[in-house]
Amino acid sequence: MIEPTPMKPRINSDVAYAKLRRMILLGELPPQSKLKIEVLQRELELSSTPVREALNRLTTEGLVVSEENRGFRAAPLTVSDLRDITRMRLLMEGEALADAIRCGNAAWEAGIVAAHYSLARFERVSNGARGEEWTVLHKAFHMSLLAACSFPRILAMCDNLFDQSERYRRFAVRLQPGTRDVAAEHLAIMDAVITRDVTTASMLLLDHLRATGERVLSTLSRSAA
Repeated sequence: MIEPTPMKPRINSDVAYAKLRRMILLGELPPQSKLKIEVLQRELELSSTPVREALNRLTTEGLVVSEENRGFRAAPLTVSDLRDITRMRLLMEGEALADAIRCGNAAWEAGIVAAHYSLARFERVSNGARGEEWTVLHKAFHMSLLAACSFPRILAMCDNLFDQSERYRRFAVRLQPGTRDVAAEHLAIMDAVITRDVTTASMLLLDHLRATGERVLSTLSRSAA
């Protein structure tokens, strides 16, 4: 009789991956900080093997840098990388949104409205706080816009690019809080999507992404200088 493969090591690796990814995206593990396995395994209460596996997975995502014979570091924040991420988002999300509008049904529209309501309500009761809960709701709204896209690889890429971009946005906000009326931009995007106006919706979404990218780029450039 063949014994079933133990699942715990795989589960531990997934737990380590999720926790480390969150810590990097939220800036709890700062850019370029040394990621010592012996320290992380104590903090995560896991053995070194799942921590190492998680760091290798994060390396393939570009969130961690592996240095030969020197271990791991959280990936740096650079102007060139931010430009690359922003350009990719403009290409991918514009395509994904247009396809979602063509393919989406009533349930998709309801999901967008619900996601927007949750985000807008949180913004009202939190006095404009932009912490982790807002980040989760913000991503949920953006991904709800694209959810009906019929190309799963594009959707997966949009999901990853959002997280990569969010890491930069959170860094910039800590240095210089934004002054844009982002809530109004979200509402305008939703209205155009719900009315199936592909041209206006795409333009508004791309302007929204471009404005964020330019503001963060300006803050990052001043910080580097």
